[in-house]
Amino acid sequence: MATTDPYRLTSGTESTDPTKTAVSRSDIVRTALWLVLVVSTVGNMVASYGAASTQVHLACGAVTALCVTALVTRRLRGRR
Repeated sequence: MATTDPYRLTSGTESTDPTKTAVSRSDIVRTALWLVLVVSTVGNMVASYGAASTQVHLACGAVTALCVTALVTRRLRGRR
């Protein structure tokens, strides 16, 4: 039975399967990787403008490179 509530955001036929509505571990990991990538990139920019030491630049660059590698690897594995 479909609802006729004009303020309802869904059609009333949404799935009750918890695997389709729940957030997966993969989604959490991907979001965390993107968050760390953005933070490390911004940290590297701040270090550049703040004349920080070379170690700070290397640490931020290494974290950025690891996040990009992990995201690309997960993306390529997900295609299979």
